[in-house]
Amino acid sequence: MKKRGKPRSESIQGDRLTYRELRNTPGQVWERLKGDAPLTLVAEGEAKAIVIPVRDGNAEGALEAYRRGAAMMAVARIRRRARESGASKTTVAEINRVIREVRRERGRGAPGA
Repeated sequence: MKKRGKPRSESIQGDRLTYRELRNTPGQVWERLKGDAPLTLVAEGEAKAIVIPVRDGNAEGALEAYRRGAAMMAVARIRRRARESGASKTTVAEINRVIREVRRERGRGAPGA
């Protein structure tokens, strides 16, 4: 006969949260979210999403903070790739030269020309 209770791998602990926990014990999940810490939603051992507490019911504010953070991470990735490729050493004069060439190729000409 099978024992009742939470399987060891799915006990609620740390910042990890399984879909099964979310479905079967939502009250415990709400209690954990009161602690101000985000929870990582895990499926098949892989992080799939982050569940964050929303202060004062301000979901729009939380979403805006997420979007700003995602944008900051994207800029950091772009900068890192530019450093790795050497593109970060491109001068303004070189950039303007490339812009003029592309405009000329497209038949738009350079501004003021």
